[in-house]
Amino acid sequence: MVRKKRVNYKISPLLISALFILSVIFFSLLLTLNVKQTGEESALAISSIKPAPALIPTPTATFSPTPESTYLGFCLNVPMLLYHHVKSLDSAKESGQGFLTVDTQVFDAQMQYLISKNYHTVSVDELAAALINKTGLPPKSIVITLDDGYDDVYDNAYPILYKYQLKANLMISTGLLGNSGYMSWDQLKRMVDAGLITAYDHSWSHASLTNLSDEKLKYEILTAKQQLEERLGKPANIFAYPYGSENQKVVNLLKENGFVAALSTIPGSTQCDSFIMSLHRTRVGNVPLGQYGI
Repeated sequence: MVRKKRVNYKISPLLISALFILSVIFFSLLLTLNVKQTGEESALAISSIKPAPALIPTPTATFSPTPESTYLGFCLNVPMLLYHHVKSLDSAKESGQGFLTVDTQVFDAQMQYLISKNYHTVSVDELAAALINKTGLPPKSIVITLDDGYDDVYDNAYPILYKYQLKANLMISTGLLGNSGYMSWDQLKRMVDAGLITAYDHSWSHASLTNLSDEKLKYEILTAKQQLEERLGKPANIFAYPYGSENQKVVNLLKENGFVAALSTIPGSTQCDSFIMSLHRTRVGNVPLGQYGI
């Protein structure tokens, strides 16, 4: 009986290592392909979904500094001072007018200060023309305005203005002239004819314009304009809003009737043609003008 010889097969350790490495590479490739396919399918699915409108973010506007001339237009640095009463502060307080009053002696000191600092007073007409025509004004130009037409402007403010030869601008509510506490038409004309004072439309009765009907609004503005032009013999095409009350309807009516500029009660000294229908004025109190940056 012939015995078969047993053969022992030995696998080389090197071969085992090689097979292991190949299997690892093979399974890695399969995994990569599967992930890539899954990712592409997911991306395709996501791209087909539209976000709800409420979830779409609104673009945020970013601000970058721009030269003033590009968004404000043609501008001049001209302070415009706003006064009402000029009288003894003690008597003003007794009559409930303290808030709107600058004491006569303080007003005198303020006007003297303008002289000492070489300020040049101009009319609102001159300021408006400079903005419209884009021309300059004398260095350190300033505008003095006094609202409503009170009798103490004629009695107290005007003599001081005349003493220092300073121009001033009176915003006149024509229907109030001649009433108690207000100057007369003759007094107003006397000041205007002397050359230092210019008078402007401040409505007929000093009504808050934004609360009026169209008919009443037209009456308030145009009646005062007509009376000023007839009584003083000069054009009245600049307006001052009573109480600073304005809106687009009021502005449109002014423009339609030849007004070229209007004065607000918004403080500031920068005056631009882009807001020529709402020029800035700074209300003055019983303190030195230097406290207003003047």
